[in-house]
Amino acid sequence: MQEEMPRLSVAILAHDEARELAALLEGVTFADEVVVADAESSDDTAEVARRAGAKVVPVKNDFNLNVNKTAATDACRGEWIIFLDPDERVTVELAAALQAAAADDDAPYDAYEFPRLNNYFGRYLKHGGAYPDYQLRLFRRGRARFRCLSVHERLDVDGRVGRLGAPLYHETYPALADYLRKLPLYVAAGADYLERRGRRPGFAADVWFFLLRPAVRFWRRYLFKLGFLDGWPGFLACFLDAAQGILAYYQFRTGRGSSG
Repeated sequence: MQEEMPRLSVAILAHDEARELAALLEGVTFADEVVVADAESSDDTAEVARRAGAKVVPVKNDFNLNVNKTAATDACRGEWIIFLDPDERVTVELAAALQAAAADDDAPYDAYEFPRLNNYFGRYLKHGGAYPDYQLRLFRRGRARFRCLSVHERLDVDGRVGRLGAPLYHETYPALADYLRKLPLYVAAGADYLERRGRRPGFAADVWFFLLRPAVRFWRRYLFKLGFLDGWPGFLACFLDAAQGILAYYQFRTGRGSSG
């Protein structure tokens, strides 16, 4: 008897994310299949996944995350696939919306996006450009692929994209220590991005990346996009975003980009 193909699969990429992964897996029981690509974790990430009934696919801990995200989605057998990060959380409302979208054979869409609420230092930000932060994550198998955009990849879709209303929750940086832990990765990725774009350091670039660009980014988010309405977490989010760009350019300028 031929095994029935799953309707909806969840794909996850994880590296040393045992604690976060356990919390995510509790909220994805709505899926017919869960695949975790374990990127050479040194903790019990793989065991946490197996205990939850997920299929574990070993992958290299590649700096270009799109490679491993593609490995995770390629291992899924579902007609529809949703990609999630370990620090994201699916609500009951979003789970129902995902199931309904995957079950609607008459819908004209090959992929769906939905808003995401980001937790910065204990508060889910609603301003400063942090929301709605639409995420294109649910797609029909074979109709979308990840393209390489440094750390933050996005799916390229061959078809029409619909929109769901229920939000995904993202435990971005619940505490400052979480931000500091992830900062080296994002700084290295930013430096690598500048290198790949063919940027050249010099006086004009120094003025732009060290002074003008950070100021523009901060005031655009904090003032014009009303980041100040999110209190001190909103201020920190805007300030650290600007500062991160400075650090990335400094690392690029000193020749320490990831591909250099």
